[in-house]
Amino acid sequence: MYGTVYGECHQSTTICDGVCGYINNTFALYMSLDLVNWILISNNIVPEVTKDNYYINYWMPNVGYNRLTEQYVMIYWSSRYGFKNSQVALAVSSTPFGPFVNVQPLEMQGGKIISDTTNLFVDDDNTAYVRYNTRDEPLRHVVEKLSSDWMTTTGQFSVIFEKEDFPWYDGGGMFKRKGTYYTMLSFDCCFCQWGSDARIFSSTKILGNWTYLGQLNYCADGSAPPKHVTDMTINPCSIDDPFGTNFTVPAQQFNVATLPISSEETLHLYYGERFRSSNDGLKAHDFQAWIPIKFIDACLQPMQFLDNFTLNIDMEFKK
Repeated sequence: MYGTVYGECHQSTTICDGVCGYINNTFALYMSLDLVNWILISNNIVPEVTKDNYYINYWMPNVGYNRLTEQYVMIYWSSRYGFKNSQVALAVSSTPFGPFVNVQPLEMQGGKIISDTTNLFVDDDNTAYVRYNTRDEPLRHVVEKLSSDWMTTTGQFSVIFEKEDFPWYDGGGMFKRKGTYYTMLSFDCCFCQWGSDARIFSSTKILGNWTYLGQLNYCADGSAPPKHVTDMTINPCSIDDPFGTNFTVPAQQFNVATLPISSEETLHLYYGERFRSSNDGLKAHDFQAWIPIKFIDACLQPMQFLDNFTLNIDMEFKK
């Protein structure tokens, strides 16, 4: 599992303060055989980021393996490009253990200015796509197809969702189930302590038309969050009290882990950052939320916060 290593700082407010979580970040790799016990392999798997991370913000690494080129490819968000232009940082390695080396960034065609989230999705046929949100209006979430070596864009893209006004939406992960593609969007959270929602969209063609399906992460009291809030300092589940009701899963969604657990079943795990959740108040020690995404037939079910859960893995399939 790849992730962002935050500096050992204390966030001073209920949302981002512009300092803590922005500087001195690196990227880490952890390994696990059971999703319970984890071993840290490296806390600096892209060494180049330490050259300027005292003023450049790095986060959200996504890694895929290109079977054609036999390379591990990472995209990640960098303030060198984010909020400035349409480029997305790109790094490669011959092994999953790194070190990853930066190469020429991707130049996306579906927007003029990339906003604050990027995500890499690899389809069954080894075709890769980048899902990103834009800062130029209308505010859009876009999925864009890459070349066969994943080093450039083909210029083919589809707009998942767009809107003219605040709040813009962060993006979560993409996944595929039984021939249907899914992606999740959420209120801009910005390290918020109450978490954010999970509005899910689907399409039978990844570059086709996307349809809004519904909400997966309701407020903890069972109510639906409002469609609009005036600014990101407001807790959508408790408009007048930022310390009131949180979302059911009080996390900012980051991605979806796809885990084949048998020859017939694949588990999809929502995961998000639970900001301001650490016992000692250090952002570097904040917890994550890992929640199974459940279906009844083709119908998605609202998420529930789970302290723990058990996976039944076909060990013969695992071998």
